Amino acid sequence: MKPGDRVIWLRSPGRSFLTGWRVQSVPGVIVRVCRLRLRIRVNLRGRERVVNVDPENVLTSDEAG
Repeated sequence: MKPGDRVIWLRSPGRSFLTGWRVQSVPGVIVRVCRLRLRIRVNLRGRERVVNVDPENVLTSDEAG
């Protein structure tokens, strides 16, 4: 993975036993790659944001197939 690559972030916005686990797929672009974290640019709730994510929660275009 390198900056500029398109990825899909698998996000769980509602983590509750009452509402259940939901998985939301959010498309994004990698801004910076670190050893333990990725910094990606995503569009959440109508606003563009840069978020830090765990590489295990990200699918590359090859994996998304």
